[in-house]
Amino acid sequence: MSTVLAVTFPWGRYHATPWDRGVNEAAIEWPPSPWRILRALYATFKTRVPHVPENTVHALLQMLTAAPEYLLPAHVEAHTRHYYPDEKNGTDKVLDAFVVMERDAEMFVRWSVELEENERAAFEELADNLPYLGRADSICAARVLSPDEAETLEARELRRCSPLTRDESEVEVTDLQSVRLLVPSAPLDIDALTVRSIDLRRAKRIDPPSATRVTYLCPEPAKPVVSHRVKRRTTATAVRWAIATNARPPVFAAVAMAEALRQASLSASGRKSAERPSALLAGKDHDGVPLKDHGHAHYLAFVTDPARTGQGRLDTLMAWAPAGFSDDDLRALGSLRRLGGRSFISDFRPCRLGLEAYGEVDEVAPELCSAATTWESFTPFAPPRHGRRRTSWNEHVTRQVSEELIRRGKPSPARVELLRGGWLQFRRHRLNERLADARRSFGVRVVFDEPVSGPLSLGALSHFGLGLMVPQE
Repeated sequence: MSTVLAVTFPWGRYHATPWDRGVNEAAIEWPPSPWRILRALYATFKTRVPHVPENTVHALLQMLTAAPEYLLPAHVEAHTRHYYPDEKNGTDKVLDAFVVMERDAEMFVRWSVELEENERAAFEELADNLPYLGRADSICAARVLSPDEAETLEARELRRCSPLTRDESEVEVTDLQSVRLLVPSAPLDIDALTVRSIDLRRAKRIDPPSATRVTYLCPEPAKPVVSHRVKRRTTATAVRWAIATNARPPVFAAVAMAEALRQASLSASGRKSAERPSALLAGKDHDGVPLKDHGHAHYLAFVTDPARTGQGRLDTLMAWAPAGFSDDDLRALGSLRRLGGRSFISDFRPCRLGLEAYGEVDEVAPELCSAATTWESFTPFAPPRHGRRRTSWNEHVTRQVSEELIRRGKPSPARVELLRGGWLQFRRHRLNERLADARRSFGVRVVFDEPVSGPLSLGALSHFGLGLMVPQE
């Protein structure tokens, strides 16, 4: 008859430093020593289930002083390095070593003892309330196996870790390693079990009293597979940046910021390819003929909460190409670090760019892509064509919005409404154009019969930040 404790680490990591090692040595106590397990159970009793009779807990821990056997899942060893400033304006390095395993993998600790009914009940309650094992990072879930479950362990593909016998010590084993684990001595001394490590150091001791070192024969950790090749996405239709500047531009400067982003992208594309800038980024072929299918790049400027139309200040820039960017385009866009050199333009703000994401546009800018039946202007809509005689402005805008949606493969709207607001404050001409060339534009609300997904950027200068729509809840 045996008693088995099963432990799962939901984060797939186990952190613990052996008693006789320093934290920065990157040593890992794996498997958890019997001494550590008993300390954790006693701490759980004191802090989480103090209603369990103390004499029952003491009797249980006395039974568990025998060196157990472990059944371990496959694991690898890993570490991270952290650098902190010190008092001398230097840098201190801290190593955090840990064991990595599958998140649903179970570790089993098996004692060759049979518990009384009250001891088993206490053990089950302690296991159910065990919050972590090792360092506090090692969140765990523990349970005591039933006798039937314990009998089926041999059929599972687990690696055995057991105390080294004299016969095994005389045999050379190539795929196993020996580890020395702290095991409590019998009879168990509760005061020694709860001693603090700092008190041991003050007493010039390394191991706690009433504990012995037992050599275990354990499987070696698997060697981690290191890949130096980063797997990139096969497609990317959007690249997003955060704007970093002391004074962010107002929302009315969306066209100025978007066109500055376009020009910086074309410059980067020319440098990266040593040829003409990408046609997809430029919106025209190498003969200067504009592309007509709207699959080329749109340069958009908006705020993190685009529903706040006309409020706040721009904090995000995005390049979006429905046809998808090439690897050369992504390298050029990924190299952008700042927008500058246009301080003579009143609404433009030189800024640093922080690359936030690239990928499919619904992942990169979900706030512009949600399916909705109602969409409203973030920047005003400018009809791409002049109106006909004897056609009202409302009719002209409705017709132009419908045609723009159909060109982009979207359904015709059920209705289009004009919105009041300070739309004339928005820049409605490009940087190389005169104010007199500004397009007549207005805010619109577009309502569909069924939810439609974005992004929606419609009308004149839609590739330069004008006519950007946002979904409404």
